[in-house]
This record gives sequence, structure tokens and C-alpha cells, in this order.
Amino acid sequence: METLFGKKQRVNRFRRTDSPRNMRLTERDLNLIRHVAKHRFLTTEQLQALDGGSQQNVSRALRALYDHGYLDRPGAQIASIVLDGPKPTVHALGKRGAQALRERGHKTSSDVDWTEKNKRAGAVFIEHTLERASFMTAMEIGCREKPGIELLDASAIIAQAPEPTRRAREPLRWVVERLERGRKEIFSVVPDGLFGLSFPDETASYFLLEIDRGTIPLRRTDTYGTAAWRKNIEYKFRTYYEGWRADRHMKQFGVKQLRVVWVTSSQTRLEHMLELQRDVAGGNGSAFFLFADNDHLRSSNPLDLEWVNGKGELLNLAA
Repeated sequence: METLFGKKQRVNRFRRTDSPRNMRLTERDLNLIRHVAKHRFLTTEQLQALDGGSQQNVSRALRALYDHGYLDRPGAQIASIVLDGPKPTVHALGKRGAQALRERGHKTSSDVDWTEKNKRAGAVFIEHTLERASFMTAMEIGCREKPGIELLDASAIIAQAPEPTRRAREPLRWVVERLERGRKEIFSVVPDGLFGLSFPDETASYFLLEIDRGTIPLRRTDTYGTAAWRKNIEYKFRTYYEGWRADRHMKQFGVKQLRVVWVTSSQTRLEHMLELQRDVAGGNGSAFFLFADNDHLRSSNPLDLEWVNGKGELLNLAA
């Protein structure tokens, strides 16, 4: 693990070499850049896992890509390291990396100033994005171990969705109209991700992803109508559940089977969320929701893991 100990190493770790050696991009280099572009932020450890080769060689490649401006290292992580101790280095797409991808047909906007964008990225945003990336990289690696199961990413699913979704600025935003205090109102949530699993029999399952870090309350605690009133798990459950009952998944994504997977911060939090969604779903809970906590996910291929649905039943994502 690439870590930070003392002032001298901190400077070296987050400062590019003044005169780096000449380099020629290899296929490994390009794949590392593609992985970072896909997930927004990735740690050294996540990139080593995705690469699957020598950890030392990956670390050397990442250093060269950083020195030459193909990758960046967001500054917000420095304060986090000082407060919390050594952590894996976080990598982001750099200006030259974006250019290299565009030259090879990757859809990366030429209008984005990646240097400035990475400077503006805050520690909380980076941490949340990394947790999402942690799950999705585990899914990608897990599918490699399961011949015949293919991971479908959000872009592939959206490309086959109805036209309004393909053209939407926020294609993942889940919108539902519901009755609240005697009047119709629009409620919406934006999930942390969308993915699918394609199976050898030509069937597929689709999932929205919610990463719960335990930072928002379970139930409503603020005044009705305020922005804070919507920032709770109960609001998300109700919006997802009522949209699902109204076949929102068919209208938005054109798929018949869709569920919401929740990755929770702890087993205790998971149990409280199970209880809450039972209330939302009329007392019995709903198989529309699936739950697992971080500790169990870290110890298992997410495709082998026994997830619990809202009815309390255990099942696999590939089932």
C-alpha cells in the first residue's frame, strides 16, 4: 500500500517529478486510465485489483502516469491522511489522460478542466465516490470469476433505454408523483449507480445502487417542505417503492426486473433499515430492496454473498 509518513514523503507523493523519464503509453497504462475515468476516483489498491498483475508494476505505472499528467492526485485527500492516518493514494483523471482517451474514441468532454475539477473535489465527495467504486470494482472482479455472467454498466443500460432517458441530463434520477398532505407533489432521488448482470440463458437482472454511509437519519426529522426534510432513508424508500409500484423502471429504463441494492455501514444499521422499509411497504417488507453491510461485502465475492431482501429472505444477486 502506498502510504504517507512524514513531511518529505508527503511532498514526493503529491508533487510531480520535475523531469520525469520519457514514457510511451502501454495497453496497461491505457486500461488504468480507463478505469479511473469510469469510476471518477480509484485508489492504488483498487487499481491493482482491477489490473490483476504485479502490484509493484502497477504502482510504478501509476507514478509515471501521475508525473506525466495522465492521472491526477486530488489534494483533498492530504487533509484526510493528516487527520486519519495513512491511506491508499487516490487517483483521478488528468488532462493528458482525458486527451489520450478522446484520441482513442472514448467519450470524454474536451470542455472539462480536469485539473480544476479535481482541485474542487472535497474529501466527503471523494470518500463517497470511492465507496461506490469499491462496490463496482468488486462486482467487476467477481464477474471475472463467474464464467458466463457479464457485468453491464450504466452507460450500456442507458444506451438501450427509452429515448427520454437517453436524452436526459440526469438519466438515473428516479421521479415519482405522489400524494403528500392532501396534494400531489414530485419526489425524486438519484441513486449512486446502475448496473446489470447478463446470464448465459440471455436473461438479465438490473439494479440501482445506494451506498449508505450512515450519515443521514433514517426517519424524517425536519420541517415538511424543507430540503433537509428529504434527506433521510425513509424518503428514499418511499420514493423508490412508489415508483416501482407505478412501473417506473419500465418507463425509465425499459426493463421488467429491477431492484435497489443497499450497501450499509454496519449490520446494526442494516437491521434498522429493514425495519423501516417494512413500515414503508405496508408491514411485510418488499423483495424490491436488497441489503448487505460493508464488512460482509469485503470478505466475499458480491455474487456469492447472501443478501437479505426486504422480506427477510436470503438470496444471491445472480439468483
